[in-house]
Amino acid sequence: MNTTNHTSNSSSSKPAKYRRWSATDKATIVRRHLRDGTSQADLADEYGVAPGQISQWCKQALEGVESVFKGATKRAESRHQKELNQKEMKIHQLQEVVSELSTEVLQLKKSNGVR
Repeated sequence: MNTTNHTSNSSSSKPAKYRRWSATDKATIVRRHLRDGTSQADLADEYGVAPGQISQWCKQALEGVESVFKGATKRAESRHQKELNQKEMKIHQLQEVVSELSTEVLQLKKSNGVR
């Protein structure tokens, strides 16, 4: 675990120790609770973190789930828009070819005296 110990300059005789948990560490703990069913109390004992902190991380993770799917939707929409733009460019190119060929056919008909 990558934790950094910080001490508080409080007036008590024993300084309080604070840990900074990395996003990876938090995710590992939350996954073990949500996916594996390990109790918050057991995880708190194992990692030395307050059960309430684990509860807060779980809540944050669950609230953030929607953003994962929104991001996927935005990527899909962006990919769809790119494909649409490419198809519109191809249509424009084909329309130009049709126009050129129509002009050529018209000129050939005029030169051959065909109406």
